[in-house]
Amino acid sequence: MLIERSILSCFILNIVVLIAASTSFEANRCCAAEWTEDINAAVEQAAATDKDLMILYTGSDWCPPCKLLDKEVLSQEQFIFEVDPHYVLVKLDFPRQTEQEPEIAKRNAEWAQRFGIEGFPTIVLTDVALKPYAFLGYEEGGFQNYLATVEEARQLRVARDEKLKQSVAAEGSEKAKLLDEAIGGMKPDLARVYYADVIEQIIELDPKDERGLRTKWNGQAEAEIRKMMLADMLMVSRIEKPSQALKFIDEVLAEVEFPDQQKFEALQIKLSLIRQLQQPEQVNALMDEMLAIEGLTDDSRQRLLVKRLLLMVGAGQKEQAAAQLEAALKQFPGSPWLLLAKGDLEEADENFEQAISAYTLAQNSAKSNPDLLIDIVGAKADALFGSDQRADALQTLDNFAENTRMPPDLRAEALLHKSMLMRDMGRTRQARLAENRAIEINESAREKAETQKVIEKLREKFRAD
Repeated sequence: MLIERSILSCFILNIVVLIAASTSFEANRCCAAEWTEDINAAVEQAAATDKDLMILYTGSDWCPPCKLLDKEVLSQEQFIFEVDPHYVLVKLDFPRQTEQEPEIAKRNAEWAQRFGIEGFPTIVLTDVALKPYAFLGYEEGGFQNYLATVEEARQLRVARDEKLKQSVAAEGSEKAKLLDEAIGGMKPDLARVYYADVIEQIIELDPKDERGLRTKWNGQAEAEIRKMMLADMLMVSRIEKPSQALKFIDEVLAEVEFPDQQKFEALQIKLSLIRQLQQPEQVNALMDEMLAIEGLTDDSRQRLLVKRLLLMVGAGQKEQAAAQLEAALKQFPGSPWLLLAKGDLEEADENFEQAISAYTLAQNSAKSNPDLLIDIVGAKADALFGSDQRADALQTLDNFAENTRMPPDLRAEALLHKSMLMRDMGRTRQARLAENRAIEINESAREKAETQKVIEKLREKFRAD
């Protein structure tokens, strides 16, 4: 009997505990906060209770995802109960089908502008000082999933505060690391807008980008600035005297550190100006500087080598150019740009067979580069034509024109090249057929019109001849 009474007592005690716990939960849930529409009062309450703010921007009577978010998450008692210890809940409504008091509408609009709200629903999570740390929208998965998202965001804020606190006593690189960790978990756009002061400190503490933090937080902005500077260089090179433009470019290059590819683009502008001033020694020195850029892509390097070779030929240094070309081909075997240059040099000496061989090799290497391939095909056709292999010349252009994997405008260009050769042969009717086909191949009305203009000029030229 004693054992039975003991078991019964434990059973009764457990029931009492469960009832008490249930009563306590219900009492707490009944006392839990609800959504308020008075943002000013909510800010005061957050300050008094040291809570964060959960600000909902919604279109309650017209926005489908807003209605879903309210039904599945925000109106659930369990959700409100769980977030209540940490947040003051504010709902700012933007109805379209029901009237709203002008004062409330104005206040809500001001608060929407404060956080740059553009879409609905949006939930902004802020600390007591109204510093946002997360922007949320509608998510599928019910209130439990949403609770996890909210808690994850809140933990970012907790970590933020801890790292910022630790950074106060830190210095230099370590301070930069802590500041980066403080805001690193937030979305980059949010951090750049609302934590610009922290980012500025990080950049100042990592000026040489030793931790990669300068690039991480300011890389995009600096890239845009450098892009604008390159545009300025190009504009100045066109409107100022070459000597003045060169001075401007040198000043920019001395002050701004450009990535390798952008530096190469800047030096290309400078190269054009030096050539205008006819300063061959400076041209050679600048090309050496450009070729020495470590991050230069192989394609850019090869095209620069070709440009240098052509300048040497123009300066009467044909033998030296040929020797450097052969050395370059050993460094970059199969380079379509270098092989095209080799073909041009051989064709200039009327070594047509050697030229055709070089063009054929270049053609095989450039199959994935249509813009380069059309130049090679055109050069090969001219070499074939010059060696009296006229049928092969026309066939080479036809093969390119009928290749549907090539862009229509380049296929049309091949047909116009064919038309010129046929007119040289006195085959005017066949030339006109090729010209008409070139117009048909082009897809847009603008390209068709441009092709027609080229054809008219072509016909005028041959009539004049």
